[in-house]
Amino acid sequence: MNKRNRLKTIRPQNERAARAFRKKQNMKVELNKKWLPVVYVVMLGICILLNVTNDSLDPANVLISVCMFGIVGAIFVYAYKHLKHIDQMGEDFRIAISYIKGDYAKEKKLLWDLYRTETRYGIFNEEHLRNSYVDYVEEMKRLEQDEEEKYACDIEDFINYQLIDDAVEKGRLSLVPGAMTGLGILGTFIGLSIGLQAFNTGSAEEITNSIGPLMDGIKVAFHTSIYGMIFSLTFNLIFKTVLEQAYHKLDEFVAEFKRYVRPDATYDNGNLELDFQKKQLEATIATQKAIEETLAYLKSMHEDIEDIRILTKDQNDIFRGRLNRPRAIGQSSREG
Repeated sequence: MNKRNRLKTIRPQNERAARAFRKKQNMKVELNKKWLPVVYVVMLGICILLNVTNDSLDPANVLISVCMFGIVGAIFVYAYKHLKHIDQMGEDFRIAISYIKGDYAKEKKLLWDLYRTETRYGIFNEEHLRNSYVDYVEEMKRLEQDEEEKYACDIEDFINYQLIDDAVEKGRLSLVPGAMTGLGILGTFIGLSIGLQAFNTGSAEEITNSIGPLMDGIKVAFHTSIYGMIFSLTFNLIFKTVLEQAYHKLDEFVAEFKRYVRPDATYDNGNLELDFQKKQLEATIATQKAIEETLAYLKSMHEDIEDIRILTKDQNDIFRGRLNRPRAIGQSSREG
């Protein structure tokens, strides 16, 4: 069974468990993205009210408003769809934390042996989180087969801020406030252009008759600017708030995962002490090895010096023997 099919068989059970947990704990999911359609409907109502209460319904004003609200509506639908991932992630983080705390209270020990099994692969329901957690567990299993333990990975290598940014397409959504402001400015110039084009600088009567169309164009300009600014400010506030909440919940999940499931040396005090002792031992062994190598080198130098001394002594003995030999020959001839 491949990874995707295996997850599909586990996910429904966890969804039922999540619903039961929310019902039991009376958990309220923070859905700040719901304010996007609320603000949109309110601004659309204001736009309709302004056009209906106007004495003369300007077709250009209506057309510009319809186009602007149509574009904004399409953008909001796209943004709402992606912001939904953040809400799902935040809910999954909170439920996972509760599962971890409950399992730890029951097991009274670290939960890695439990959470590395396939039955716990469905700890998350959101697609990006679920796949990343499976990748983390599979990578940990692969690294655990390394007897030398040269490599290790952390939960934050797979579930991190970047994962949230990719799931929500942060790069694209960050452009939305600027797009809203740009639409407002575009509507402003279009409204002013329409009003000025209808303005006639001829006689006094013509000027008087053209004041009405000019004012209609100015109304369009101001209204579209207001809509664009409100949409931009509202979306930016909602987007930043939802994203920061997801980051905060991610930090909470990582902290609880490292505390109760698989601690690392930078978080757990016991592991930190063991890691420090391990580094001390490695440094001591390295120092001892360096000293042994130095002593071996000095011993080798001593042996070389001793060999040179012996060789020099032998050469001196030979040289002295050669010098003494003529004297011995002369003495023997005189004695004969």
